[in-house]
Amino acid sequence: MKLTRSWLEDYIDIPGSTEDLCHQLTMAGLEVDDISKIDNDDLIDIDLTPNRSDCLSVYGVARELNSINKLYKSKPTKKNKKIESSCKNIKINFNISQKEICPRYGYMYLKNISSSLEVPENIKKRLENIGIKSIHPIVDILNYLMIDIGQPLHAYDADKIEGDITVRFAKKNEYIKALDGNEYKLTEKNIVVSDSKEIISLAGIIGSDHCSVNSDTKNIIIESAFFDPKFIANKARELKMQTESSHRFERGVDFNLPEEALSQLRTIFKDNEICECSDINIISYANLLPESKEVELKFEKISSLIGIDISDSEIINLLTSIGCEYNKKNNTIKNPSYRFDLNIHADYIEEIARVYGYDNIPIVPEKISIQPSKKYQTFEIINEIKQYLYKNSYSECINYSFVNDSTLENYNWKNQEFFDHYKISNYMSVEQNKLRSNLTSSLIKNIQYNNNVNSENSYRFFEVSNVFGDNIDQVLTCVTFGDRYEENWSLKNRKFDKYDMTTIVEDIAKIFGLQKDELDYVIKDTSSNKMKFIELTLSISNLLSKVTKIPKEKFVSYSKFPYIRRDLSFLIDVTITYGSILKLIEKINVLSLKKILLFDLYVGKNIPADKKSLGMGFIFQDEAKTLTHDQADAYVREILEELRSAFKIELRK
Repeated sequence: MKLTRSWLEDYIDIPGSTEDLCHQLTMAGLEVDDISKIDNDDLIDIDLTPNRSDCLSVYGVARELNSINKLYKSKPTKKNKKIESSCKNIKINFNISQKEICPRYGYMYLKNISSSLEVPENIKKRLENIGIKSIHPIVDILNYLMIDIGQPLHAYDADKIEGDITVRFAKKNEYIKALDGNEYKLTEKNIVVSDSKEIISLAGIIGSDHCSVNSDTKNIIIESAFFDPKFIANKARELKMQTESSHRFERGVDFNLPEEALSQLRTIFKDNEICECSDINIISYANLLPESKEVELKFEKISSLIGIDISDSEIINLLTSIGCEYNKKNNTIKNPSYRFDLNIHADYIEEIARVYGYDNIPIVPEKISIQPSKKYQTFEIINEIKQYLYKNSYSECINYSFVNDSTLENYNWKNQEFFDHYKISNYMSVEQNKLRSNLTSSLIKNIQYNNNVNSENSYRFFEVSNVFGDNIDQVLTCVTFGDRYEENWSLKNRKFDKYDMTTIVEDIAKIFGLQKDELDYVIKDTSSNKMKFIELTLSISNLLSKVTKIPKEKFVSYSKFPYIRRDLSFLIDVTITYGSILKLIEKINVLSLKKILLFDLYVGKNIPADKKSLGMGFIFQDEAKTLTHDQADAYVREILEELRSAFKIELRK
């Protein structure tokens, strides 16, 4: 949902900055994606959740701001003047064949549209600023009203309509040639508006080319309807299209808006002397309109779940401020017609907390002592080990627990223990007929494959998984091959040896406050096809029984403000490790950089032999305010400058 600050100011006074306003919206659950300048105005882009259809309009957002912060005072609403009809009603009958799909249908007739008609300048400018292209003066005004108050409207060329207008379900194998130029095959579940000859619109979604408005149009019928959301939902996506109208109707439009929209439309036409207007005609079946649900308020439960004491009167005031009706006699609350998302007691509790302000609810530590489960402890311990290995340039492998002899024999391993896997009596595939008793065979297979493809001079792989024998045991296995160091003129290189693995064991023991001798591990040389590997296998099960404490991380609260992610793809020398890149970025000390993700590593086709392609994601988030896209871009530029200087990276386009 895009809107401008000046447009909002039609409805409310905004005393502070646009940044403060956007902070208020974000804290209320209407997350602001971006703020930008356009024509000396602020353009605000709001990312709405699907349940907040009431804010798919400038008026809806203004109403929300007025509810959550009383500083935003509502301006007096201009009452629509009583306007005498300047032309007679068109002689067309309107029929609603299935009243439940359209319990309210409004229409109005426009006569003698001038071919030289122009859109009022203020309306034209506002539509341009939010990225809506001009189509036809009348259509532009309808789009303006849809953005302004939230009611989709549709215009038909009245002179192209034959016979009566009917709202109905489509017939089998009916087609519509839509305004987008495409032809769509419909089903009996699609709602259509038709005349006596053909379909003139796909209700609530898009009009047909047959009755479209153009520069030659003289007379127009304006449609302002309420379509039940459950009959509109997903219909546009099923036809692989999305329109502004369908976006609103499938989420729910206030059924009180059709008449209000037509009334405001007449005022615009009258004030700008655009055309002659008929009376407003409303077909309504009140008994079929959505009913507001009465929900009993449980005050004690509300305060207990939110975590603070809120008086009964304050709770009522918070709910009535968003348009709800309170019945004192029955102690019930009823949702307004524009809030389709308020159905059960939990919805109202969420609304109370939201309007009260999440940042106004103090954080109170729990008074009970909770011991982490064994499963959670296992996860924490394994995660600590993984983080240590990542920082030391080890790559994690995830392999199937199933293996087969033929695959293993292809590698000519002499060690018989590689083949001492446990055969499955009822296996589903000959390719997976055994449960592995070790992780080494899988890791060596990984190294062999990568070496055949990439021919690199160094590999550090690890895996944490179960192995199967008389008992199921969880183990960590590390396998190394090749050169210990990166290519460096100042450092004499050497091959991996057992001492490197011993260092890993010592470091892991130190992390958990243990001695190396307390751990159950095996370090050995392994050879295959004239390739020498160094293997470390460490029992996780044994480690779990020895660990009495897990390294505690400093508590960091979740930020209240949205994050921004930037993804970069670049070429870098194959000898440079991911660990060295992370260390450099840590030295830059970008405070708002919360997380770095490696989502792609590629060598091969279209990549130079001495290069590799890295895809990295950078997540930025400020603890005190909403981070702007310009600030995030500045951080990215800072990181790129350092990476170019140190590693001579090349960005991929």
